[in-house]
Parts: sequence; structure tokens; C-alpha cells
Amino acid sequence: MKVTWITGIVCCLAGFSLFLFTTDSFMSTASRQPSVSEIKSQVVATVGTRAITHAEVEQAVALPLYQLEEQRTKLLKESIQRLIDEELLTAEAARLGITVATLIEKASESETVARLAGLPGPVRRTTPLSQKQPSELSPQAPEEVTRIRQALLLHLRRQTSIQINLPRLNLPILNVSIDDDPWIGTERAPITIIEFSDFECPYCQRIVPLLKELLKQYSGKLKLVYRDFPGPNHQQALLAAEAAQCAAEQNRFWDYHDALFSRQPSEGAWNFSGLAETLGLSLSQFNVCMQDNRYRAEVLKDLQDGLKLGVTSTPTFFINGRPLIGARPFSDFQAIIDPLLK
Repeated sequence: MKVTWITGIVCCLAGFSLFLFTTDSFMSTASRQPSVSEIKSQVVATVGTRAITHAEVEQAVALPLYQLEEQRTKLLKESIQRLIDEELLTAEAARLGITVATLIEKASESETVARLAGLPGPVRRTTPLSQKQPSELSPQAPEEVTRIRQALLLHLRRQTSIQINLPRLNLPILNVSIDDDPWIGTERAPITIIEFSDFECPYCQRIVPLLKELLKQYSGKLKLVYRDFPGPNHQQALLAAEAAQCAAEQNRFWDYHDALFSRQPSEGAWNFSGLAETLGLSLSQFNVCMQDNRYRAEVLKDLQDGLKLGVTSTPTFFINGRPLIGARPFSDFQAIIDPLLK
């Protein structure tokens, strides 16, 4: 009986161990998250024998998704700044044993704050603004309070250690074709900027000097490709794009490009033939090209390619596939280009 009893215990322990092993295996399998490569290769739809993967869908909407993330990041940054401002004012008011409203009013008595606010000098009020009747307030009073508040915050920020650890937004890398469109710079440059632009777009006009500066600062390292994206709200944009392509036939695309932007009409219309004549182009060749609408299909192909990428506004840039949207400052281009060169 003793031997049987021990054997029974051993059998029970073995069974319990097996149960633990199978349970752990099940939990491990159930809790394991799929890898990025597994997610990307996952088939999310089929059309007949054609399988559509998660990676394909993600690539098709990469730009719109990035724009949403960019907007989300902007809102987060604005919220962080508001919370920082509130904390600075609350902490300073608590240190002085007064309310935030009183702190802001008394700030105008500080020479430093008054200078930062652009006031002639410190303001010492016999009656606080908060205690005055509406009829006693000058029209400039709310604006003055705002200026004093901002000046006080600037003063407090300079005296306080502030760190922001919001993760940087990861730029998607899109597969953007240069097609056979006009380019300027260095042919085999390490950096290729593809611009989707509209000759009638004022923001595209505004960015032209900056692009010239980029080509100068990154001489030998940059290739700039121009692709057309004529907006439906711009009546002459399509014809202007065709005219620039007709000028390209005579190797004068960039001259015509600059002429269109420098003479962008606020009212009226471009004189495309007149511009060609001013630049010394063969007018007969140019006019025949325009009459034939020789490059309309080419321009519309650029437009369709842009739409497939998710482009919705101009100018939109792709720096080695990384998007940058709008007439942005030099530093925004630099922030993408410099790490790629390193």
C-alpha cells in the first residue's frame, strides 16, 4: 500500500506539471503580439486570386495618415505649452501667496515684464483692472493684459528649467517617381526633392527663392524635380503647366518656370506666347506646341500620380520619399536633409 500511495502522488504531480506546461504554452501563444513584418505581410483583402496586403494599404494612405499624425502632434504640443503656462503662473502665484489674476496685474509693475511687453515703463495702477467697471476700461485693456501675461510667461520661462520629451514624429518613406519631369541640380545627388507644384499657387511662388537657396547651400548634393499638380480652383494652372513643358522642348523649362512665378497675375491672365517671346524662344515652335496640347496628358499624369500618393495641396515635397507639406521655412528642409546626408 505504501508503494502504491507514493506512485499515486508521483502520477498526480506529473499530471499537474503537464497541465502547467500546456497552460503556459497556451498563454504564451495567446499573448504573443505579431511582429511588424507579420502585420505588413498580412492579407487584408482578396479580389479573385489577387491578395491585397496590409503593407499595400498602408503605403496607399501613408501621406494622409502622416498628415493626421502631424495634426495630432501639433495639438499635443499646443496642449503641452498651455499646461506649462498654467504651471508657471500657478507656481509663481503660490510662491508669492497671491492669486494668478493678481500676479498678472502686479506683473505690469515689473520693469523687466513691462519691457518684454513693449510698454513704455512699469505701470502702477491705483485700482486693479479686475475691480474696474466695464465703462472704466479702455478698449486696449484686454490686449494690454494679454501682452503682460505673455511677457510674464516669457520671464518665468527664462528662469525655469523646462524639458519636453514628446516623441518625434516618424516620417513615412513613400515610393515617389521622378517620372521624366524637369530637374535641376546634380543628377546623381544623394538627396532628391520632388516638388508637386501649381504655377498659380501663391504659396508655390513664395517657396521659389528658398528652393534656390537650398540648391546653393547643398551644391552638388541635391536634385530638385518639378512635377505638376494644377489645382482645379486655378483656371490657368493647367495651361501654365503645359506652357512650361513646351518651353522645356527648347531646354528653357526653368527660365519659363521662373518667369511664370515672377509674373503670377493677381487679376487677368498670363500671356504665354508673350513670355516665350521675352525669353527668346522660337515662337512658332512654342505656339504649335500649345495649340496641339502636346503635354496635356503629361501634366495630367503628374496630377494623377500626386493624387494616388495622397497629395491634396501645393506645394508638397518628397525629400528622398519623406513628405514635407506647404511653404515651409529653410530649417524644416534642413531638419530632414542633414540627417540623410550624415
